[in-house]
Amino acid sequence: MKETMYLVTDIDFDVTHGGEAFDDLWTDEEYQNLKTDAIGLWYAKDLNHLYDKIAEKFGYLVIDMNATTNTLHPLTSYL
Repeated sequence: MKETMYLVTDIDFDVTHGGEAFDDLWTDEEYQNLKTDAIGLWYAKDLNHLYDKIAEKFGYLVIDMNATTNTLHPLTSYL
């Protein structure tokens, strides 16, 4: 199956590793930086593959994500 380009516009990660008490080790700024790093263009076969690909790249499960195949978006605009 051919990979499609997805634009991730918002994402939330499970940085608690399933509810274990790791969330107090993250500052709000660190968590926002993690989210910012994941926002952008990604290639994946489907949305499930995209979830898996991002989780593998960053080491945290993705709780929620907004992604679109419509790459004509203000985040990709050069104007």
